[in-house]
Amino acid sequence: MTILSIAADVLWILSLSIMASATRTAWMRMEPETRVPVMGAWRLSRNVALPLPIVLAFAAGMALLWGHRHQTQLSYDVIFFGLRATLAAVIAMVHLQWLKGALATLDAEGALKS
Repeated sequence: MTILSIAADVLWILSLSIMASATRTAWMRMEPETRVPVMGAWRLSRNVALPLPIVLAFAAGMALLWGHRHQTQLSYDVIFFGLRATLAAVIAMVHLQWLKGALATLDAEGALKS
């Protein structure tokens, strides 16, 4: 385990915690029966739609971690660090943008608590 691997782990943990915090805030603003817009007209229940992106991000992080752990050369270590660091930020930003759009749609429909 190198310092780059640990730094990438820290960035993933921060990314997942930001996603979880935003999701919790959105969760508190919705009724349990709320159907959250996922893509286009496709909607899922709050209990599935809100945790799903975090679970998928965690799975992607674990796959990248597995790949990072099986490389021993320094050049691959640097490449995996860059990949993991970049994807952690990108996935968090995409999640926040999706959540913002979903909340705007639900607010326009009057489906959010005050």
